[in-house]
This record gives sequence, C-alpha cells and structure tokens, in this order.
Amino acid sequence: MEKTILVPYDLTDAARRALDVAVEIAKKGGLKITLLNVQKSEKLTPPDDELEKLTSTISGNSGIKCDYIIRRGNLFTEIEEESGKTKYNFMVAGSHGYKGFKDKFLGMDILKLVKNIPVPVLTVQEGYQLPHNGIRTILLPASSHEAFGKKIEATVYLGHLFDATIHVYTVEKPGFDWSQKLKENIVKTLTSLEANKIKYERVNEQQTVYSPGYARQILDYAGRISADIIAVMSVATDEYYYIADSDKERLLTNDSKTPVLCVSDKKKI
Repeated sequence: MEKTILVPYDLTDAARRALDVAVEIAKKGGLKITLLNVQKSEKLTPPDDELEKLTSTISGNSGIKCDYIIRRGNLFTEIEEESGKTKYNFMVAGSHGYKGFKDKFLGMDILKLVKNIPVPVLTVQEGYQLPHNGIRTILLPASSHEAFGKKIEATVYLGHLFDATIHVYTVEKPGFDWSQKLKENIVKTLTSLEANKIKYERVNEQQTVYSPGYARQILDYAGRISADIIAVMSVATDEYYYIADSDKERLLTNDSKTPVLCVSDKKKI
C-alpha cells in the first residue's frame, strides 16, 4: 500500500505552513498527501472547491499525489480515527503557537491531540518558514520512555530523507542518576543511527538551566545549534509525569518556531 502523510487542514496560515513541510517530506520520501478537513457543524459549507483546487495545484506543480477528505464531527475523534488507518505513516499538523495553545489548534489543544495519534506528528507553528537548505539538524533528547524506539525510528526516517545530522542530547542533573532504561535507550539510539549510516553527534551537558524539567535547556541547546526539528515523546515517563505537560507545552510553543516531532506510545488498532 502506498504510504501517505495526513495533514489536518482548516485553511489557516498554520495549516498552510504545515502543508508546505508535508510537501517537502512527500517529495523526499515518495509519499502521498491527504488533507483532512473537519466540519464541526452540519450548518457549515464544506470548502470542496478550495480543497479541490489546492490538491490539483500540488499534484500539478510537484507531481505528488494529493487528495482530500471532508468529515463532520468532533475534531479530536475524526483526526485520531483517520490517523489510525494503515495507509498513514506520518502526520504534519499546524499549530497556532503560544497565543492560542490552550484553545486553538484547528480549534483544539495540540498537546492533547498528539498524545493520542499512533503515527509520528510533526507540528509546525503559524508563521514558520521552511529553511532554503532544508532540514539539516535534528535535536533528539534521550529519555527513559518504554516506547522510545518509535521516536528513534521516526527521527532516523527524517534524518535519512534530508541527510540531516542528529544531535543525541542528554542533561546531567545534580543528585539524579540516570535510569537503566535511559542508558539502554541511548545505546539503542546510537546503534540505530550507526546501522542506518545517519550522521550524528552525541552531546551530554551538565544542567545549567535550573527548572523542574528539561525544556528550557533543550531549547537553549536547540538555539545554539540552529536545530531545524526537535524530537520529543508526547507522553510522560512515570518519573516526570507531574511536570511533563508543562515541559512539552514549552517545547511545542517555542519562540523560534522550530517544528517539533511528536511521538506517542499509541499503536494502530
């Protein structure tokens, strides 16, 4: 079956920015694109004409197969249900950033959404500009998640498509020892990168930004290396469940508008 990128699309600037990125990934990976427009009310007029014109333009200009689906119903439910279909291997979603994070991502909270999507989701903020030289640097902070292998796989996939360098990043916090699972995930990451011949740098820093989580220091490092993507797990580990959401919100709404690759522990049904 031909693999497809799912793009939730509501005709906003954020959705258009996400679509730009999806087109670049589709070109590199030989993938299709499907736009999903969800109408919350039966009274709304579906944007068939605009979506038909848009998909035809994409197909004509880039040669990428592009189609669209219009659904009526709950945004969360429809996006989650569609993303679980076997034809999808990736999703690119627009985000309105901090100013609307709590109540506006295609009308919803994006963190709540990405926690329940079974495929990797690349979130793209409103106003984001795709670099002229493409995706060159991906920041992959290591963690102790049980499903960390999915994050490795998604990062390796993008690293291979764009010939990017992966920065495998950890922070040593005074008084805290690394768990065995974290150590195993670091080894698993480096092994996978080497096996797939992906360029990488292994970076370990002492904690310099003092906060309950690691988002501030991760963003500081991302700025220093001009990261094009930050890869995160969208779900919490047991030891950091109490601060995880605020930390992930900070990453998803970063001021530099760096896209964030979100990977959950959900599986396709």
